[in-house]
Amino acid sequence: MKNYYFWTIIVWVFIVELYSVLPHRIPIFEINSLSQLPSKGFSNPEIAQGIIHVHSTFSDGGGAPDVIAKEAEKAGMDFVILTDHNNYEARKRGFEKQYGRTDLFVEMEASTPAGHVISFFSEGEGLKNADYETIIQSSYRQVLKKEFHPGLFISIAHPTNIKNPWGRLDELADGLEVVNFDSSWQRQAAESPFQFVLTILIYPFNQFLSAMRFYDPFLKDFSVWDEMTARGPGHFAYLAHDTHSKIKIDSERSLSWPDYFQTFKMASNVLFLKEPKAPDFVSRKHQYYQSLRAGRSAIVYHSLFPFQGNSWVTQCGDTPFISGDLVNAVASCEMVIRTPVTPFSKIIRLIKNGEITNEVSIKGNVTAPLKLPLSGHGTYRVEVLANVHTALRITLNRLVPYVLYSPVYLQ
Repeated sequence: MKNYYFWTIIVWVFIVELYSVLPHRIPIFEINSLSQLPSKGFSNPEIAQGIIHVHSTFSDGGGAPDVIAKEAEKAGMDFVILTDHNNYEARKRGFEKQYGRTDLFVEMEASTPAGHVISFFSEGEGLKNADYETIIQSSYRQVLKKEFHPGLFISIAHPTNIKNPWGRLDELADGLEVVNFDSSWQRQAAESPFQFVLTILIYPFNQFLSAMRFYDPFLKDFSVWDEMTARGPGHFAYLAHDTHSKIKIDSERSLSWPDYFQTFKMASNVLFLKEPKAPDFVSRKHQYYQSLRAGRSAIVYHSLFPFQGNSWVTQCGDTPFISGDLVNAVASCEMVIRTPVTPFSKIIRLIKNGEITNEVSIKGNVTAPLKLPLSGHGTYRVEVLANVHTALRITLNRLVPYVLYSPVYLQ
C-alpha cells in the first residue's frame, strides 16, 4: 500500500511538472484587436511574417516545395523562402508562386570554400537564370568583396554549426543567421546529451515545453551579429529554421522529424513594411526582400505569444524610427517599447554596441509603453525575454527569447 501511494504521488508530480507550461490559447478576434494598439507617436508599419531557410526534396529535405508552402500557410505565414543546397530546381519546375495566403520564394544555400551561405540571387543582375556554379562562385566572391552584383545579397548560414561552421567570421557578409534551429538541436545533442534526450522524451507529451527547452540562442552568434552591425546600417540578421523534416536512419530509411509545420509554428521572422503589401507576387517579393536587406525586421517566438501588440521605436522629438533606420539625431532620443498582455513576466534589454546598458523587468499584464533614454551615438537593439518555468522548475527554468529586434543606428 505504501508503494502504491508513493508511486501515485510520483506520477502526479510528473504530470504537474510536465503540463504546468502550456501554449497560451488566444482567440483570433483578440489577435486581430492586438494589432490595433499603437498610440500617438508610435510608428505602425504593416508587417509580414515568414520562414527563411528550408530544404525540400530537391536537396536533402523530406517534403516537396508545394507541401512546404502549404505547411507554412497552415502556420499562418505570409511567405517562406526555400533554400535547397546548390540548386534552384524548385523555381525551374514552377513551384515559386503564391499558395493561398503564402508566397513561396526560391533562393539557394551555396557551399563555398569558407562555409555555407544563403544566396538571395534571384534579383541579382545577370544571375536569375545563371547556372548553379556561377551563382556559388559569384556569391563567394561577393562575400570576399571581390565582386558586386546589383540585387544580389548574401547571408552567412549557420555560422557556428557543429558539422558545417563558417570558416572566416572575420569575413562578414551582408547578413547572418543569428539563430539557426538545426544548429541549436545539434549543439544541445553534442554538449548536453542528457538534456537533449530529456527534450526528445518530453516532445510526444508536451511539444510546447520541448520547444522552450530548445530556445537557447548561442551567444557567440549574437556577438558576431553585434560586430557586423557595428560597421553600420545595411546589414541584416534573421532566424533560420533550416528545416529538413528528414533524419537519415540508413541508406533506405529516414525519419520525418522535426516536421515542417511543428518548426514553422515555433517562431518566425517579422518584416516591417513601410508601405502596404503589394497586390501582386513579383512586387511583394521585391518589397519583402527590400525590408529584409535593410534590416527592418525582428525575430518572434510566436509559440510563446503572437507578435501583434508588440512595438519598438526610437523616438527623436516628434519623429519615430524603426529597426534598420539610420537616425541623424538632432534632438534627444528614447526607446519606446510596448508589449501586450501575456501570461508570463518579461525582461526587456536595451543593448548598445553589443553591451547591455539597461534591463527592466515588467509583469505580463502591463501594457503601458516602457521608455528608456538613449546615451549617445551607437548601434541599439532590443530583446524581450520571457521568464518561463515549470511548476517545480526542474525541466524548465530560464529566460526564453520572445522578440529580438534588429537594431537602429544613432549617429
